[in-house]
Amino acid sequence: MNTDYTGNRVASMIFGPGRVVVVAGVNKIVRDVEAGLKRLKEVAGPLNAKRHNIRELPCVKTGVCTDCDSPKRICRVITILERAPNRVRKPNMTIVLVAEKLGF
Repeated sequence: MNTDYTGNRVASMIFGPGRVVVVAGVNKIVRDVEAGLKRLKEVAGPLNAKRHNIRELPCVKTGVCTDCDSPKRICRVITILERAPNRVRKPNMTIVLVAEKLGF
C-alpha cells in the first residue's frame, strides 16, 4: 500500500522496469487493509507532510489526516498492490523486509 501526491512513484512500480525491489522496515507491516489505510492517514501522511514543511496542511497541525481539499495535499493517490502487476513478460517483484524501523 502506498500514498503519493501525483502517483509517479507508484506508477513506476506498476509500469516501470521488469524487476522491482521494494525495501521496507517492519514498521510498515499492518494486520489488514483497514489498518494500512489508518496508518497512511494517521502516521505516514502527516509525518511526510511535516517533513516537507507544508505547514498549511491540517494534518501537519493536528497530526491526523482530515481528508482535506488543500491544493498541497500530498496523499492524493493511494494504491494497493495485491500481487506483482501482470505484464507482457513475467512479473518480477521482490519485497525485502528489514528487521528495523525505516522511514514513516
